[in-house]
Amino acid sequence: MKQNVFTDRLLNWFKQNRKEYEWRKTGDPYKILISEILLQKTDSAKVEKVYPRFVQCFPTVERLSEADISEISDLIKDVGLSYRVLRLKKISQQIVREFKGAVPTDMKGLLSLYGVGDYIGSAVLCFAYKTRVPIVDTNAIRIFERVFGLKSLKSRPRTDRDVWKFAEEVMPEENYVSYNYALLDFASEVCRAKNPLCETCPLSAICSYYNRRNP
Repeated sequence: MKQNVFTDRLLNWFKQNRKEYEWRKTGDPYKILISEILLQKTDSAKVEKVYPRFVQCFPTVERLSEADISEISDLIKDVGLSYRVLRLKKISQQIVREFKGAVPTDMKGLLSLYGVGDYIGSAVLCFAYKTRVPIVDTNAIRIFERVFGLKSLKSRPRTDRDVWKFAEEVMPEENYVSYNYALLDFASEVCRAKNPLCETCPLSAICSYYNRRNP
């Protein structure tokens, strides 16, 4: 099946090309949640500079919940998007107050956190708690559109439950953590929004987008 070829080739590519970010070296749900908030709408290169200092200054959710807004702001100013400062503060306070300092282990709890949506919730479930859930963002959708010809009728495809359902059907039963990381890295390095590396792409033989352009 095309889906099996897709996952196999993507995972094989990932073995040789995976990114070794600091937030991928921890299993701490708090630190993974922090990384996902910092990464939202932000280039990973900027987060790489800020993340180590952040978790050093705020090693626990309790420490972050007690921090001054100015302290958080000074630390993450290079990442941009100033709304993140209040979000980090409110989320940490909420976790301490409502969840006894533990990051929620289920989607309902995660979605109850201030500013946390489906993507961040799924990322924490998968990367921190090793739950088999799809990771769907603009980059993953671009891969699905190109390889499988997937189309959404919604103006914001990442909110389309049919897209999430498709993403879940495609992901493997095992190695799904690596698979989700692979999607993110592959979208950044190969299946880019502009100037994708189609000629050297390991998925070109099964890619609808490539084969339409090269009949």
